[in-house]
Amino acid sequence: MPGFSKNLNRRDFLKLSMAASAYPALLSGCGFKEIRELGAANPGATPAHLKIVEFYSQKILYGPPPSQEFLELIVHLYTPEEAEIVQHLPLIYGKTARSVARRAKRPPEEVTVILNRLANEKRALIVFGKGEPEKILSYISDFRSNLTFTAPEEPLRYGLMPIVPGTFEMVMMSGNDDEWHRRFGQLFERVYNTGYLPKYLDKPLPLIRYIPVYETIDAVPAALPSDLLTEMLKENSNFGVGFCQCRQSQAYAGHDCGLPRETCMSIGPVADFMLSRNLQRRIDRSEALDIKMKANAAGLATFSINVDFNLPNYTCSCCGCCCLILRTISEFNAPALVAPPHFRPQRDKSKCVRCGLCRDRCPMKAWVMNETGWEYRRERCIGCGVCASLCPAKALSMQPVKNYQRPPANLFSLGLRMGPGYAHHLLTSSGS
Repeated sequence: MPGFSKNLNRRDFLKLSMAASAYPALLSGCGFKEIRELGAANPGATPAHLKIVEFYSQKILYGPPPSQEFLELIVHLYTPEEAEIVQHLPLIYGKTARSVARRAKRPPEEVTVILNRLANEKRALIVFGKGEPEKILSYISDFRSNLTFTAPEEPLRYGLMPIVPGTFEMVMMSGNDDEWHRRFGQLFERVYNTGYLPKYLDKPLPLIRYIPVYETIDAVPAALPSDLLTEMLKENSNFGVGFCQCRQSQAYAGHDCGLPRETCMSIGPVADFMLSRNLQRRIDRSEALDIKMKANAAGLATFSINVDFNLPNYTCSCCGCCCLILRTISEFNAPALVAPPHFRPQRDKSKCVRCGLCRDRCPMKAWVMNETGWEYRRERCIGCGVCASLCPAKALSMQPVKNYQRPPANLFSLGLRMGPGYAHHLLTSSGS
């Protein structure tokens, strides 16, 4: 696809980033009136805080609509001085400190200190070095190109991320247990409980897929390399691990399920990026496999980005009580971001001793025991295989699903597969 990455970088990507920065109300589920009313009810919030709320609330970013809860989160995330700087930042692609300083009418040295604090300590900004955005876009448009990351080179570009996925994950992944992070987790939980996120997920957006526990499918002929975590790890040599932001946040909000937290893992070039920014801890393949095996043994369900096994990836191991993605299914009955599974559990009635372990350990409560026997709620099942791996009587086995749609072969194809659901959301969602 000659020339595609260059044109996308210079035109489409920059136009989207600048439009999101300059005209958030055009892409938002809110209007100027709502922002004014929110400001009038909160005289302690600065005009810069209100502008940032407006930016994050865009439908294109799956943003929370303006609310008292959301404003309190933003006021906590950015001090008034930081907000005066952040209000000038665009989406992802970012701006240099010198460019932001001109807009903010502040010395570049002061602005650089603030931006670095937000990127490295609070982790609220994404940072790209010289040539890195172009490198990523080139990889997406030309799948044969190599993608590697080292310490970012000057001039650095600082950009905003969506609240979810993006800012929430980066802030919580550090695992820092201090007053500021605990308060962030508590305030985010209040925003989530407004029910805004499931309203964006009324149509499937198959961004992730759950990988069955290895021992439940390793001998199944229908298993693909993309179904096997071991194959994904074998294809890569670089790995990083951080704390599960969902369990971390829930613990700060008063619900600590006690399950392992250091389970969020980046693989391949994604790990290069995370490690070069000191966002995760470097691990080798052996420790990566050990972390995932222990997570499975604890009853956690492991997902990956919904692409083929040999591509850069990101994976976490989830519990049904904390994971935002699983909670949108169990609490709000939204299809969420999960691709239909390749395998589903099948029960052998002659072996089942009705111990109830599958019911108790299923992260999605897909198994229900009632007066007439077992009920399998297919719409809740994500195909993780936790129930089959823990069944003491071996009464459950994972069986392939007919007409299974294999994972996209590359990131561009993943975008095309998600396109219909995303377009529906942009055109119909009110964002509120």
